[in-house]
Amino acid sequence: MSKIIPYSTLLRQQQVSFLRHKNREYREREDYLVGLRKLFFQVEGQMRQAELQQLEVFREVAGHFNIDLKLPDLGDRVGLQEMFATNPFLAALREFFAGGLTAEECHEKILALQDESPAP
Repeated sequence: MSKIIPYSTLLRQQQVSFLRHKNREYREREDYLVGLRKLFFQVEGQMRQAELQQLEVFREVAGHFNIDLKLPDLGDRVGLQEMFATNPFLAALREFFAGGLTAEECHEKILALQDESPAP
């Protein structure tokens, strides 16, 4: 004769099975997110390094033309954005690097800026 399983036992087994399934689903997503976070931080680090190298190009050009260029702290992104938006030397270089000016035109703009600035 077959044994009858009480409803409460079936319900408990179904609920435990549901929880196990959701735990597996959550773990898979969590592992995926951990991998994405690691990748994101690697990419962010590489982007930050490339940004620093780009800033170094601006510093080198400023040094070459004896232009006093005091960039804000590297963590001050708003300060950097403001400086790039308001500094005529940086604007000329950005336009040159973007292809909007020839080397000769950029050179003329830099010379004009040097003429405007007071001599030390």
